[in-house]
Amino acid sequence: MVQRLYRTAKQRIVNSVAHRGVVAVVLAAAVGVGVAMCLTGPQAAQWVGLAALVLLIGGMVAAQAVVAGWDWLAPPVLFVVIFGLYFVARPMGLLAGLKAIAGAGAGAQASAAIAIAFVAAVGFWVGYLLPIGKALGVSIPWVSREWSAQRTRVAVWLCWGLGLICWVVMMRASGGIIQRLTTYGQGTAAGIGVVVVGSAALLGVALAGGWLAYWKGVISRIELIVITTTGAGMLLVHGQRAAALVPLLMIVTIYHYEVRAIRARQIILLGLVAALIVVGVGLPRLRIVHAAEVALPARDYATVGGWLLLRNLTAFDALMLVTEKVPRQIDYQWGRTYVDALAMIVPRWLYEGKAQRNLFNRLLRPRSSGSMALTLPAEGYLNFGGAGLLLETLLLGVLYRALYSYRGQHSQNEAAVLGYALAVPFFALFWRGGLMGGHLGYLLAYGGLVVLLALFCAGSKWVVGVEGAGQAV
Repeated sequence: MVQRLYRTAKQRIVNSVAHRGVVAVVLAAAVGVGVAMCLTGPQAAQWVGLAALVLLIGGMVAAQAVVAGWDWLAPPVLFVVIFGLYFVARPMGLLAGLKAIAGAGAGAQASAAIAIAFVAAVGFWVGYLLPIGKALGVSIPWVSREWSAQRTRVAVWLCWGLGLICWVVMMRASGGIIQRLTTYGQGTAAGIGVVVVGSAALLGVALAGGWLAYWKGVISRIELIVITTTGAGMLLVHGQRAAALVPLLMIVTIYHYEVRAIRARQIILLGLVAALIVVGVGLPRLRIVHAAEVALPARDYATVGGWLLLRNLTAFDALMLVTEKVPRQIDYQWGRTYVDALAMIVPRWLYEGKAQRNLFNRLLRPRSSGSMALTLPAEGYLNFGGAGLLLETLLLGVLYRALYSYRGQHSQNEAAVLGYALAVPFFALFWRGGLMGGHLGYLLAYGGLVVLLALFCAGSKWVVGVEGAGQAV
């Protein structure tokens, strides 16, 4: 009797704290540490700011686990991994003086960059916790979950076939597979950017849709093997890391929600595979494309591989660059980077005056021939200052709460699962390149194909506001 009362009281306390207190306590503590950062010296302020970031992202994901259960692919968990890699691990290396890990040079602008990263984290969490995200997820129109097996098979093979055609055209314009790999497409004929993006999106959707169809019993194992081996092979020699990583993460997400929940060991294995893809795609072209920017021993593959991995974690570097020059040397852009991003996806045969690099690199890195990703916090700050930074991250939080609630509401709906599977890899691409950054073309191509696939396979039957088999979270 006493034990039952104790367990009941304990459960009520835990539930009450989880739903009412944890969020408020974690936010208050993180903001308090952030204020302390402003009252300390420069070097101490940087460490205190990092402590605030760690407290914020770690505490909030713990709150998510208590309130909604643990899900490796929930937006809070994705945020902790992505944000931690880009905006916590990198500045820690800089402050500790680990040049081999963090790279050269961390100026006084590190404190400002950490403060902006802190505001970005708060903005995302506020947006994610607002009730509007869940309300949107429940009210989004959804496609009837009764997919036609015959239409699904046709759609998968059609994507594969069109992707193959685009890939062949791209390789011919690039001078062959070896030329494409070793020059990162630098010698590709002008005006075929649509074909390059289209081949990646078509093959990626074919791979993800093929695995979904296989787990639903629609296509055979032989068909799956053919689609996977040929599709993955073409994407690995595509020359773009995103081309291989996006379908990989889509397939993992579909497996997680359709077959069996993934575990920590599988997450570690996935990380190793992703690292191998980043290094494998980058090694053949490193000596040619980046010879002027980095001096590395040609045969020291361990050093070169490590440099390639760390080069993809330079989001904090872009943020420091923006805080150093904006608005002291360069004015706020007031939305010009968004317009520029739209112009960059227009085919060159329609817009002959299109620039070779995006506005961010033209403004802040005029003497460098390479390109640096803008990153989400830097994009908002560069355009509208602190207000733009907060608004952009808040909108991202609302968007991903809506997408996650949508998938939970319609957990047996193939369209909902496929849509969230696409949202998972683009969450990382958003934080690295911004909402309107260098991956906008891929987002539009993938998103359009997923919508068309869902409409074609389900017969374009739309239902608004109908309860699905699951529950919105």
